[in-house]
Amino acid sequence: MNQITQYENNAEKNYSLLSEILLKLKAINITLLKGRMQRGMLLQKIKDEKLYIGFEGWVHTWQEFLDSVNIARETARQDIEIFNEFFDFLEAQPLLLNTISYERLVRLLPVVKKDKSSLSQLLDMAARSNRADFDNNVREAKGKIATDSCNHNYSIVFLKCSICGHM
Repeated sequence: MNQITQYENNAEKNYSLLSEILLKLKAINITLLKGRMQRGMLLQKIKDEKLYIGFEGWVHTWQEFLDSVNIARETARQDIEIFNEFFDFLEAQPLLLNTISYERLVRLLPVVKKDKSSLSQLLDMAARSNRADFDNNVREAKGKIATDSCNHNYSIVFLKCSICGHM
């Protein structure tokens, strides 16, 4: 009986804190990178402080909370990680914040996690390079061979029938 009372008290306390955060979360424009970072910050706070427990009277886990607010788990993870890895640097560089796309930051996450010392160079490259150059730079940063520096000696040729499409 004591656990039920404690759970209800926690749920009420969390609801009062969470309701304010959820209003902010719903008002965020996620089409902008800054909005995605704000969402990551709010989700980080909710997750760290476990404010989701008792939400809507039935939520007990992070996954249940994300399901109830219609945010995919992987999207929430990416938003939180992008906030943690890039926010401090991009907040000081508003021009980069307006130039870099969310998708490019997602692709840079594994590279930045390995080596944070090249953060400035990677973000500058992400803002200024075209798609092919960005793809090749990310490949090289991951230790793979870029498509523009490969001599393609090991090509595989597939023959495809132009009539039926059989390979």
